[in-house]
Amino acid sequence: MAFDTIGIRSPFLDESLALAIEKECIRRQGIDLKTGEQIYSITTGSLQGSHDSRISVKVDREQWSSDGRGLSKMDTDPYVYIEASVHKAMMGHNCWGGPIDFSSSVSWMIGLVENLTEKKLPHASEWMVRRADVAECYELDSFEACQEWFRGLNNAEYPRREVNRYGLSGLYAPGVTTCIKFYHKGPEFWKHDRKRLKKFLRESQINEIQEKANKIIRVEVEVKAKKIEYNYGRLPKIDFVDEGFFENVHDEEVKRILREGEKSMDIVRGMNNVENRLYEVYDESLAKVLLGSWYVLSSMGERQLKERLKRSTYYNHIKLLKEAGISWLGTDVNIKDTYIVPADFTPVREDKRRMVEISPIVQEKIMLYKSA
Repeated sequence: MAFDTIGIRSPFLDESLALAIEKECIRRQGIDLKTGEQIYSITTGSLQGSHDSRISVKVDREQWSSDGRGLSKMDTDPYVYIEASVHKAMMGHNCWGGPIDFSSSVSWMIGLVENLTEKKLPHASEWMVRRADVAECYELDSFEACQEWFRGLNNAEYPRREVNRYGLSGLYAPGVTTCIKFYHKGPEFWKHDRKRLKKFLRESQINEIQEKANKIIRVEVEVKAKKIEYNYGRLPKIDFVDEGFFENVHDEEVKRILREGEKSMDIVRGMNNVENRLYEVYDESLAKVLLGSWYVLSSMGERQLKERLKRSTYYNHIKLLKEAGISWLGTDVNIKDTYIVPADFTPVREDKRRMVEISPIVQEKIMLYKSA
């Protein structure tokens, strides 16, 4: 699991320091000219999205407060809010190899902003966490395999959320507490990062990144302030954040989309394997009924099956299929040619295609902050 975009809030500041930071937060850019690997800019504006490579630094003097009748804004002493992709700030891209140590990543980001603004900021232990995006990356054999997997994901649903799809390249389900995103890294890198990096990297370097990104599926979960606050009772300071909390949220959100439950047995999704599994686990009559439901799920999606069955029957069939380790996403139903996605692939942390290496660039940058 790697951390990507983080959002942190400082303690209250003296007005003189706040004004000095505001003055310094005029658009700046920086890069490691020796390696060409690092690119960042600092701005007082808000981030445009997960693909944004800027560091947003905002001085605020008000905050939301609840009076029992609703939320309202109240004036406060000044504080700083920093939001940025720590992964992109370290490497110039976030295709793979991001930082896994939350405290060190935050400390490095604060140190970077200090250098950019030339102003001493409060120690990292005094900052509160408002957002953290956590991601896992999986490397398949080809660009086409990633596209094929997304074709199978078109029938995915998330309970009580709207699922937005972007052809064969992406899917996300936004919510109040979290937002889950699946995307094919190759097209995303081409659209959002390739052109920007041409100013700093050689064409051959960019092509190497592109070639590898073409085979990567990235699964990212944005953990928002409301989810963090609910878990900790308040917005926690950096030192009190448990990285296991973010791992658990990531896993829970992914399973809500994949609907595959715990891996008590190997997941199957091909027609022949599904049929064999059903007849192994259930008696013949139930296996036939469940196989029919699986065909509808695989070819038309959950909504279609829900319309055809009684509510109780629908949820019972979903439960029985999950308990049998059967998936209806990424199947070989309606695929005429050879199915090129590995039959056992599921984008969960137990999968053997999960990318676990940390970039040497990232390791070098956070080394000094591990004991800070």
